[in-house]
Amino acid sequence: MLSNLQIFLVSGAALLFLIILYLFFKPLFTRKLNQSAFDNSSPMPFNELIEQGTLEFNDADQQAQQQELIILNLVSMDKSNFDMNQVLTLLKNLDAKYVDGFFSYRDLSGSEVYRIASAINPGILNSNTQTYVLLMALDLYQVTDPVQAFQTMLDSASNISEKLHASICDSARAPLSKQMIEHFKSRAQEISRIQAVRISSAK
Repeated sequence: MLSNLQIFLVSGAALLFLIILYLFFKPLFTRKLNQSAFDNSSPMPFNELIEQGTLEFNDADQQAQQQELIILNLVSMDKSNFDMNQVLTLLKNLDAKYVDGFFSYRDLSGSEVYRIASAINPGILNSNTQTYVLLMALDLYQVTDPVQAFQTMLDSASNISEKLHASICDSARAPLSKQMIEHFKSRAQEISRIQAVRISSAK
């Protein structure tokens, strides 16, 4: 029968062995946990922020009364990051103006038509940006001619997507269908009529 001293020594040895095992394997477990968390993470899409009104289209001296956003995504066909030098050159060729990390396309009167940003949070576009999705956003209530504004953005999206080998998608990043295009056009026409009524009522 083991004496109290022997039991104490055996228990101490077992405890010491467990402590050594813990100290030895702890770095390995921690490394695997961190790697797993990193692998399961994904870039935060900027679309949700846009849809919630984070991308403010109004000038500083205007108050947002209503907002109707049309969002298009240009997604790299092979999911590889775009060549940002090519992207920036294309946007400049569209006469888009660089403002606070995104590009703003304006009409001949200087009024903003639509904006272009990275669809990966925080949405900034510069030479160091790494993104495979570009986001184009138009607020139908903030343009003079909603129908023409949408057509202008759609034409620009077609031009950019062709040169960057990208697919034009909707806000859910599903390929933009003819039905969805017609829906956007109908919405633009409806808002155009609303604006015309408001102008007539104000006279």
